[in-house]
Parts: sequence; structure tokens; C-alpha cells
Amino acid sequence: MMRRLTVVFCISLFFTLLMVGSCASVPVIPNETIVEGAVSEYAIVSSRLAGIQPEQVLYRITIYIETTKAVGNGPDFLRDKVGKDIPFYTKKKLPPQLFGRKVRARVQYRGDERGGLFWVRDVEVR
Repeated sequence: MMRRLTVVFCISLFFTLLMVGSCASVPVIPNETIVEGAVSEYAIVSSRLAGIQPEQVLYRITIYIETTKAVGNGPDFLRDKVGKDIPFYTKKKLPPQLFGRKVRARVQYRGDERGGLFWVRDVEVR
């Protein structure tokens, strides 16, 4: 009887650990890319629209990607996005004068296996 309870306990423990392990998120690998392109959208948005809590102000610029280049040995998650409009977010205030201008920016994809967003920093007008 005791052996049967031990086996049942071990099986229950195994499945519990399996379930807990499958619920943990796996963050995306470190990455950073330099992009160049034209700003096709400028917006001030609530983080609620991006599923980010607590609610706060975010700045979103959409860049029509002309070129990309990975920084360091990390992946370039945008290499197949050349010729497309891609939204980027930041918490830092961006000037509305970026709209319609060519820019060069350092970007990073942050998220996990459930999804994520591209974040921008070091935006400079070209």
C-alpha cells in the first residue's frame, strides 16, 4: 500500500512540475538592430492598447524599413521586414516632427513565446 502511494505521489509531482514549467515564459534572446527608413506614423498611445500594465503613455512611430543591420552577434529580427511599415514603441517622448522624415534608429524586440513588441531608442533624423 505504501509503495502504491509513493508511486502515485511521484507521478502527481511529475505532472505538477511539468505543468508549472510549461507556464513559465521564455524571454526572447538578446537582440539589437539598426534600422533606417521613413517615419510613416507618429502616435501617442495608452499602454493599454499594447497590453502593458500599469497604464502609461507610450509613443509609437511606424517606420517604413529601408535597411537593417544587426548589432553585434545577435539576430536581426527585422531583416525580412525591408519594404514594410513596422511599429516601434518607446516611453521617452518623441518629437512629432519625426513624421515623414528619414530616420536611423536602434531597435530591440522584447517579449516571450506569447508575443512582444519592437522598442526604439536613439532615433536620429537623417
